[in-house]
Amino acid sequence: MTLRQPSENVILNFISPSYTAEKLVSPRYLDLVDVFEDRMRHWLLEPAKHLLDQQHGAVAAMSLVIAYFEGIEIYCTGKDSDRQSTQFFRRGFRRVFAIAPENEHVYDEVISALYSQMRCGFAHEGLFRKRIYFGEARPEPICVTWPRKDGRFIKDGHLESAAINPRKFVAAVEHHFNKFVAELRGEADAERTANFLAAIELQWGLNEPEHLIAMTQEEFFNGS
Repeated sequence: MTLRQPSENVILNFISPSYTAEKLVSPRYLDLVDVFEDRMRHWLLEPAKHLLDQQHGAVAAMSLVIAYFEGIEIYCTGKDSDRQSTQFFRRGFRRVFAIAPENEHVYDEVISALYSQMRCGFAHEGLFRKRIYFGEARPEPICVTWPRKDGRFIKDGHLESAAINPRKFVAAVEHHFNKFVAELRGEADAERTANFLAAIELQWGLNEPEHLIAMTQEEFFNGS
């Protein structure tokens, strides 16, 4: 939520980059989708894409989009991720990056590494941890190295490293988001719609009294 300097004695209370609080007064379903899309696209995805074009900005871009997986799972399932962060991250990641069943063990190792080394690294330390590398040398969003013996992959081995192509990684996340929003707008899947509304109820507090700032408009904007 952002407050902008009032014009003609009117406070502009923005609940997303494009919409003021009036958008959520007795909102229709598509009003909720509008705000959800506006927040995710312009507070997360577009800033991440902008950072990709800045010198040394790729890692900062990844610190934004790594939050997408847990968050999108909340809106897909309509449930809170409290004390279930790892599980929600894993399931959300699988929604964006599919995997063939025969590669399940490798995939599981990749998700675990990204959660602990990248997601938790950024969340707790502001930086990624060991085994995670960034660069655009490879065309895939994620390229992993895996132990071998006599030139063969060790089936039950463990991930050695994961090389992330930030631009392709962000593009994959955006592709999933575009598809998800289009499906929400289509309203063809009743369960998806119900889960989305349940997530809104959990996360947005639309039916709760406003708790903003205990001061007048004049005090707030005049620094009292």
